[in-house]
Amino acid sequence: MLSLTAYGNVGSDPEQREVNSTTVTNFSLAVNRKAKDEESTTWVNCSVWGNRGDVVMEYVKKGMRLAVSGQAHHREFERKDGSTGISLELNVNDFSLPPKKEAEESASAKKRSRF
Repeated sequence: MLSLTAYGNVGSDPEQREVNSTTVTNFSLAVNRKAKDEESTTWVNCSVWGNRGDVVMEYVKKGMRLAVSGQAHHREFERKDGSTGISLELNVNDFSLPPKKEAEESASAKKRSRF
């Protein structure tokens, strides 16, 4: 496995479920890159196991900036058209929430953008 640290925008509100009597919290993270005149986004599917997922559920929301680190792996899957896709997945060991002011500004901007 590969150790990875990523910083990006949360792409979906976290969801929590039980797997073999252990809680797992999942969310996606959009990591943007800019090289010369091109921009690209890599989506990382993040999983937080155990009690730390409760912190994620309480404080992490779609659109906020977040730093995560953990063990990365890829998974191959078959698309509807029959082609093979690759998914980047991260078992999160550590994450950093933004400063409170940044989190509040992000939430406020999100509310304004809904109208």
